[in-house]
Amino acid sequence: MKADRRTALITGGAGGIGRELGKLFVLDGYDIVLVDKHLKDLQDVKYGLSTIDPDIRIMFMRQDLTLPDAANNVHEFTQKNGIQVNVLVNCAGFGTCGFFHDIDKDRELDMLQLHVLTVYKMTRLYIKEMIGRNEGKIINMSSVSAFQPSPYFATYGASKSFVLQFSRALNYELKENKLKVRVLAVCPTAVRDTGFRISAKMEGAKAFSSWMSVTARDVALDTYRAMQSGKDIVIPGRGFGLLHSLVCRLPTGWLMRIARWQLKEMSESRFQHIFDVQPEKESKDM
Repeated sequence: MKADRRTALITGGAGGIGRELGKLFVLDGYDIVLVDKHLKDLQDVKYGLSTIDPDIRIMFMRQDLTLPDAANNVHEFTQKNGIQVNVLVNCAGFGTCGFFHDIDKDRELDMLQLHVLTVYKMTRLYIKEMIGRNEGKIINMSSVSAFQPSPYFATYGASKSFVLQFSRALNYELKENKLKVRVLAVCPTAVRDTGFRISAKMEGAKAFSSWMSVTARDVALDTYRAMQSGKDIVIPGRGFGLLHSLVCRLPTGWLMRIARWQLKEMSESRFQHIFDVQPEKESKDM
């Protein structure tokens, strides 16, 4: 890639929000590096992006980002190919939902590896180069679930809370040290047109049919605008930032009940045994 061209590296770039962000970066003249584990989807997205601007160079790397060495492998790939990453987008992610005791432990450990350790490692590897140039941007995908405890979404919400707090604290440090590098935390509500709902087995959750749900394109557009304006946090969707600032004033117990309500429909199907409490039978001795 040309030294005078800007480059955006997008994890989870083979679909959903990552793919929509890729379109915006291409329209803005960025070369693109896509990282995902789904080879066929990567090939399809590369072809689609190349039709937007044939002069843009698009590379991809097949990598399972839940593996411990994933971040190092990605960094070595960009170094080997002489790629200077101007914008790092940590977008890859998935969710788990249900009673903590019933969720597959290994799947949650993979999720924690991806949302916490891989995001941390990717940020650390590329921010060193950005600080050296005093230029660059990092976009970390969090969630509105990061702001409060989320029953039956416990591990996912906690992992996204790490992303949010890590990103905002890091951005503060960069500003205090008078550096031009910036970190943006993105906290979308339920995104109705990605594979997240199916992957997390949340087909019946109210959140995805709620008026508060958004599309991947909504998230990408608001994220891109927030990046350009230098914000440290964005909640995509018209007016959701203001609404959330008001809702967050409620007691934590209320916030947990609101988060739980978003999953309410699920109690009518596969989580019936969790949410329904059977009345105790009368004792014959009474």
